[in-house]
Amino acid sequence: MASPLPFDVNARVALLAGAGSLAVASLIWLEILRLRRRQARMARTAKGVTDTWHPILSLASFGVLPDVLPALKRDDHIPFLKLWVYLQTSLRGEAREALTAIARALHCDRMALQMLARGKRGDRLLAIVTSGHLKLDAALPLLHLIADSGDSVMSLQAQHAILRIAPEAANLSVPRCVRREDWPVSQLLSSLRESGPVLLPAFLAEIDNAGNVHVSRALQLASGLRLALDAATQQRLLQLPRADSLAAALPLVDQSALLPQVRVLSRHPESSVRAAATRALARIGEPADLARLQALITDPSWVVRNQAAKAIVALPGAGQDALRAVEAATPDRYARNMAQHVLAELAMGSGANANDAIAHPERRA
Repeated sequence: MASPLPFDVNARVALLAGAGSLAVASLIWLEILRLRRRQARMARTAKGVTDTWHPILSLASFGVLPDVLPALKRDDHIPFLKLWVYLQTSLRGEAREALTAIARALHCDRMALQMLARGKRGDRLLAIVTSGHLKLDAALPLLHLIADSGDSVMSLQAQHAILRIAPEAANLSVPRCVRREDWPVSQLLSSLRESGPVLLPAFLAEIDNAGNVHVSRALQLASGLRLALDAATQQRLLQLPRADSLAAALPLVDQSALLPQVRVLSRHPESSVRAAATRALARIGEPADLARLQALITDPSWVVRNQAAKAIVALPGAGQDALRAVEAATPDRYARNMAQHVLAELAMGSGANANDAIAHPERRA
């Protein structure tokens, strides 16, 4: 029997390859069609939920509760929770409580717990936020596990939820908040502020722990929370060996008795420490510190010069006239430019709260 010619073999291979490509292309097209239909169905469901529930929830936020709530279908769970969370984040006080009552009447607490335990990542994230707003104590064990996980987004949201559910136990969360460097300080402050002074002992324990490598972060959080430290603690903080810890500790200093130490730190080799000490001089400094600030406005660091110019304005007995005098008298063009820059900010109004910004730089975070 004669063997097939090479041309016939190539033709068969080409035919099979073409048929395979056509089959794959068809499958891809069918999958795209399926996904589009699924997205269209989800969009219709979400629109239906919004059309039905948005007026009800909006009226409820004003105290007008319906006599009978519409039934919530299984496919409506996710769109409803997204709408409910969106409205919850924009409301306060009794309006939030009204929406919480509706969610509990619809058994959203059960939905959230089920999604938290077995849902996809996006659904679990929604369940975390829902659990926090509903203050579900039953969710706390799972939330603590998620808060200790390596997922930065989910763990941070779980920590927010924990603080909403149990603000009275926020001090137990302080070590975790200090340790998690991947959690932005500014986002933690919004949740921790609700607990206020109850956090002070926990932060003091973190600050006093000699082996804690996260002391500077603990100090940043304490400063952002405006925790009041006694003079002995403030004095101890000014003796920390690391520059980053000193820079984080100086915003907490408000005792005039520590002025000599602050003056010494204004000559520190690290610019971050000099800048923080300059801000502290604006808060607790005396008229005699004007000459020191006039020297700091010629500092090599732009940040130090900027803080020195603002501190001159904030210093008792100085003000804008003193800064104008520096502008006119200094031979240093960088100092002159900085004085002009800060005066221009004040003239435009962006520096109207310069004194407050110097005393509490964390408010700009």
